[in-house]
Amino acid sequence: MKIKSIVLAISLIIPPLMIGGCNAMDEITETPEERHAREVYVSVNDYTGEGYRLPDGQLNDPIAKEKFEEIAEATQSFFLEEYKTEVTVHNAVGAKHGIMVFVESPNEPKFHTFAMMPVDANEGKIFPDDIWTVEMQVESAIFSGLFAMMIEEELKILDEYFKELTNKYPVVGIRQEAMNNVTKSGYTTPYYFISHLLVNDEFLPILELYLNNPEVSKEELLDHFDVMEYDAEQVNFAINLYMKEFDTKPDEKLFQQILSDIETRNEFPRGSYSIRLYDNNINKHTGNGNRDNRLVIRGSNKIMRQ
Repeated sequence: MKIKSIVLAISLIIPPLMIGGCNAMDEITETPEERHAREVYVSVNDYTGEGYRLPDGQLNDPIAKEKFEEIAEATQSFFLEEYKTEVTVHNAVGAKHGIMVFVESPNEPKFHTFAMMPVDANEGKIFPDDIWTVEMQVESAIFSGLFAMMIEEELKILDEYFKELTNKYPVVGIRQEAMNNVTKSGYTTPYYFISHLLVNDEFLPILELYLNNPEVSKEELLDHFDVMEYDAEQVNFAINLYMKEFDTKPDEKLFQQILSDIETRNEFPRGSYSIRLYDNNINKHTGNGNRDNRLVIRGSNKIMRQ
């Protein structure tokens, strides 16, 4: 009877050991690339911006989290004073030499951008009176929002296209939370953002109209800007789409269909169009899609709509 008891005890112990051994073997046989993918990428369906970080920002990141309310209040005051614009502060992330503050203008002109808050990491102090912005970064973002106001009807058609596309095909954009927490690209939707190469002589008067009168109307803007005559090469619609299902490669046939639609559909806004179709993964640290598994048309190959 003692021998049978020992055999039974061993039989109960071995299966868990074998299971644990298999898991350990899986980790041992996992390649560095596979481990990196597991640790860095998440499904775009779930991504809200959590885990976003900036190079060498780990020292200042705890300060950004601890003093978020003070940072938000100071940043809102800064944008009101410098740009006559009310903003919502969504996120603050430690950077190498300070804290990057992600903001949204929830009213027209609508846009996302950022400001920088200086910090003394050794003392755990922030300097609300010394907030700064990258030259022309905010101005460019504001203009993209003003531009969106002026081409409102064309954007409605473009937005309706993406609504139809995502209803018909297994593709998605980013979530609203991710858009708020990690984007800083001017006028932004879950599917695209509008950028331009520079605020040149053609665009600068529109920006000045707004800064002189933040209540400027769409009609007043259009009195100073011809939406049929602007240099289309200076305006870029950066489209970023993701496959809806996990572990699905970008669909080449669908990608070609999107390219054809952008090129041939009537009444889309004039400008250049860069298009990226990613798999379902997004890098949680950078907020970007998987560069190793995407279909893309950009640069000299981008679509021009004159």
